[in-house]
Amino acid sequence: MLRDCDAVGEGVLLVGRPQITNGGRIEIGDGFAMSASPVRSHFEARSGGRIVVGNNVRISYGASVFAHELIEIGDNTVVGPMAMLLDVDFHEVKSRETMGEPRPIRIGKNVHIGAGVVILRGAVIGDGAHIAANSVVGRAVPPGARAAGVPARPLAPSP
Repeated sequence: MLRDCDAVGEGVLLVGRPQITNGGRIEIGDGFAMSASPVRSHFEARSGGRIVVGNNVRISYGASVFAHELIEIGDNTVVGPMAMLLDVDFHEVKSRETMGEPRPIRIGKNVHIGAGVVILRGAVIGDGAHIAANSVVGRAVPPGARAAGVPARPLAPSP
């Protein structure tokens, strides 16, 4: 599992057995925790792809992170159960050729990503943002924003 990563920080905790496939580069910071129980979580960096995870990041069960180019997750970010991060529109079942060009995903520090969120290629989520459950993020979310919906849009501040 973690032995397949290029760099792993100290104090890492795995619950269950996540699937980690590294054909590119995977770097994991200190204090990282990932649950793969009751549903297995996945990290996959394809050839030329990079996954860079900051310090004290928490990833819940059933989450999937697939990088053809780059996915960055900032310090102290929490990723909820069954979330998906995909920097490409993926590929046909019988072919490994990707559909669309990969574009990096950049998630800032102290971000909260709810259960079932899908983050698509080219998304940039600013520091301190909160993404509501089952939202789909395909573009920029400003720092500190609370975003929800399909597609995710910043919500008006509470009175």
